Amino acid sequence: MVRRGRLLALTLLAAASADARAQDARLALGEKVFITDCRTCHDTGKAQNDAPQLSEKSEWKDRLGKGLPELYKSSVEGFTGYYAMPPRGGNPKLTDDQVRAAVDYMLLRAGVR
Repeated sequence: MVRRGRLLALTLLAAASADARAQDARLALGEKVFITDCRTCHDTGKAQNDAPQLSEKSEWKDRLGKGLPELYKSSVEGFTGYYAMPPRGGNPKLTDDQVRAAVDYMLLRAGVR
């Protein structure tokens, strides 16, 4: 029974480790996309274009309040209203997954996830 418990613990540890590596890879992708495509609007230090800045935690909380799927959708498809964001941040070559990874990275950096 001890051996079986140890095997289960090792299996769970390996799974957790794999999940952590996948999360790290996703955030690394998000950071890369942020630096090349998102930083221009989201890390200027001043919201001249109404884009939520990384330093504006409340702005990100408001957007996340609509749900993560909706935030992903707005980032991929674009958004017009009080503020405007072009689809895929203006880079049509980005995949949906790259855009979502960038959103995840910005939410983490803004301190809301």
